[in-house]
Amino acid sequence: MNKLLKNAYKRIWVPVMGRFISKLIPLIEGKPPEKPPTYDIDGDKSK
Repeated sequence: MNKLLKNAYKRIWVPVMGRFISKLIPLIEGKPPEKPPTYDIDGDKSK
């Protein structure tokens, strides 16, 4: 069950909420971000 919740968090919650919050960045900061946000929370897709 714990592994299921961890996978759901990584694969569903972070990308969905991250994209939603990234739409709010220009409203909060007053300008768009210089680099697009990344949703890699574990560093699996690092350079």
